[in-house]
Amino acid sequence: MSFKRKLSLFITSVLMISSVGCSDFINGQQTKEEELHFSNEKLACLQGVPETLKRLTNGDGEKEEIRTSVDCLRQALMYFQKKTYGAQGNAYTVEEMRRFFSKYFLKENVVTPEFALELMKIKKAVLGGSVNNLTKDEITRLIDVLAIVRDEAVDLAPHIKLLLLGVPVDQANWQQVSAAVEQLRVGLQRLLEKTETSRSDYSFEDGKRALKGFKEFIKDEDTDKNVTQWLPVVEVVKNVLMGQEAQLATYTQWKGSLNSLIDLYGLVLKYHYIIHNFDMSTQPKVREVSQFIGQAIDLIEGAPQISTRGMIPLEDIDNLITTILNLPQIQKIAKIRPISIQTLYRAAILRLLEPGRNGDSRGILGLEKKHIVALRREYNVWRLVQNFVDSQLIAGRSADSLISQDELLKKYGDFNATGYIKAGLSTDPYEHTALENAWKDYGDLLNSAVLISYNAKGRIEEVNNAHASTTTWKSLTTSNLMRTMSRGLLLAYGSNTSGELTKAAMQTSGLVTWYEDFKELMFDLKAFDPRTGNTGERSFQEANFFTFSGNGDSYMNQRETFEFVSLLFSAGLSSSGAVYNDMLLAGCGKANGKHLSEDVDPLGFYYLNEQCFQTNFRLNFSKYFDNLPEMAKFVANLKPEEWKEFYTTLRYLAYVSNKEEQGLVEVANIRTMVTVLHYMESVMLIYDQDRNQTLSLDEVYKASPRFLPYIKDKKKDVPFDTLLNQGFAYMVFYGKEGSAAEIAWFQAQKIWLDEANRLNLMRAMKAIKDMQVREAAKKLQKNASESAVMQNKDKNRKK
Repeated sequence: MSFKRKLSLFITSVLMISSVGCSDFINGQQTKEEELHFSNEKLACLQGVPETLKRLTNGDGEKEEIRTSVDCLRQALMYFQKKTYGAQGNAYTVEEMRRFFSKYFLKENVVTPEFALELMKIKKAVLGGSVNNLTKDEITRLIDVLAIVRDEAVDLAPHIKLLLLGVPVDQANWQQVSAAVEQLRVGLQRLLEKTETSRSDYSFEDGKRALKGFKEFIKDEDTDKNVTQWLPVVEVVKNVLMGQEAQLATYTQWKGSLNSLIDLYGLVLKYHYIIHNFDMSTQPKVREVSQFIGQAIDLIEGAPQISTRGMIPLEDIDNLITTILNLPQIQKIAKIRPISIQTLYRAAILRLLEPGRNGDSRGILGLEKKHIVALRREYNVWRLVQNFVDSQLIAGRSADSLISQDELLKKYGDFNATGYIKAGLSTDPYEHTALENAWKDYGDLLNSAVLISYNAKGRIEEVNNAHASTTTWKSLTTSNLMRTMSRGLLLAYGSNTSGELTKAAMQTSGLVTWYEDFKELMFDLKAFDPRTGNTGERSFQEANFFTFSGNGDSYMNQRETFEFVSLLFSAGLSSSGAVYNDMLLAGCGKANGKHLSEDVDPLGFYYLNEQCFQTNFRLNFSKYFDNLPEMAKFVANLKPEEWKEFYTTLRYLAYVSNKEEQGLVEVANIRTMVTVLHYMESVMLIYDQDRNQTLSLDEVYKASPRFLPYIKDKKKDVPFDTLLNQGFAYMVFYGKEGSAAEIAWFQAQKIWLDEANRLNLMRAMKAIKDMQVREAAKKLQKNASESAVMQNKDKNRKK
């Protein structure tokens, strides 16, 4: 069905609820003088109305054109009102109107009695009166309402194309979207004020029935498809904001609910046009993201259901998630199961937004006001830090200008955080204290031995030279995001988090629980590998061993958590993804003669051919690891036999499955390989004090304390820390676990050793993994023995 035909039917529907037809028509006594046709001069202008509405909805309507068309409708209604009469005199019954329009206007599309009743309900909501008839006085009021519609349509016309997603993405700016949404708000609020809607009992269920009738009336596949797909979305959004049994009884309630829906639509538009890729490369873009998040929190906090019930029930949130994730448009982007998001947001409520519960779900019924307050606090902490970051853009300094750590620390000391908190973030004294504690936490991160910095590709720079302690505005902005995530991780899964997080700690059990809470979503996003089981304990060890601030103790502090999260995103996800995509471009995706679409790994990624991968990995090493410049130089200078050992050892450390023995490389291998290289460079960066790109024996001894607790736990038969310390040095220089005799020999001749390079560090990491493999084998053997004993006992009992 053409657009013009649809609009013609729509206009006919409007006329139907406003007039009936002359009584002579109804009674079968037609007079030629008063015969109604579109050719009649009183109605001829109606023929141009569909095209005007079409142009209006395309964003091409002219102001004078809109005025003329709506005035034509008003004149037509006046004409009908004057020249037509119903059986009730000054009123028309539903059946009279339905028969008249079915006979004279609607040849192909029939207004059913059910749809006619729904139209009368809309009439009652807008004009008042009864659902059984339409009076001449109500037509007069409709004419007045159309005058308001005319004026508001004229003002809204320049924004229509943007409001209906007709403007190309990225060609609408924040100000344009905001202006369009506010004009929509003004128009709808004025209509609400001038009609009887706020005094009616019209419900969402009435609207659903009306849409169903309109869908059947139109008889158009596109309309049917759109209504079928989007009506459930509208319903679950309504339930979240207003509740399943929402009753809007006053003008204030209607106005508040309308504002909430317009605010939500505004956020949808801003996401569609501006925020969809969360670009934070410039200060204005960061401000837009900040405003978007703030407005989203405002929307949730101001939702009518929060005001009336004090919470948004979990059931409503679950239904919203399920409905949204099952949309075909979402399914094309990512196949995420509803249970994954539902598990994660519940964990956020129970652990991050209400940490006193310690994950206890008893009595939790929904998202409450206190949870929104906690969420706003974290948002304000981000804003506080970002305001400081933005203050670095002074005196013409660009987003890429270098800032030294010393300069940054001086500016941190001079920054009036308390003044900004009181003036722009909160008036609550308790919030002031919480935000000031968070500001101190940020200062602790800035004082770290290694200042986290990112290059243009978003990768952590590990530059082992005298110029390492510099950063940029872009880098500080990225670090603020990582700080926000690591802060959330520590608050949710750590202990002693009520004050400054410099005093907080996270045990191994915290990361184990974190893995359990996040695993379903991470499986869907292909970020976690189901074959490896819960990697929380391994992640804890890596954070303790290989972050810049790692010290090998029994907990992760704020710095270790921040650096762990930063390395996880920079190396394990970002850099590894770039390597994988580049390998596909290089033609490495055809494995064992199969087309790449025929051979995918358990995560759904294509297997890569080992030989092709290794060749391109070395050839492009400096490109893949431009954030590890000294590592890249080291690899470039390796001799063939050294490269072979380097690569073979790296592949051993990243072993996942026996597919590797078939000459295949998985994405899981790449992620681990990239992460290992970053970990190795972290150790070099921390302990290579003279920056000669090697580690002397003394520097190795300084590194050993962070590994000592782990080695001591695995070698309980060695009673002295001194011997264990020598044992670690032996692993570095000889790449294996030393016996007592070998360590004694090592002590006697160690003064003749050359300094250790990065290949030595990789050998040491291999030795540590060998210890882990042996320990795992012992556990497996022990479990098998215990299982066999239990089976024998069961057999004996049966006998």
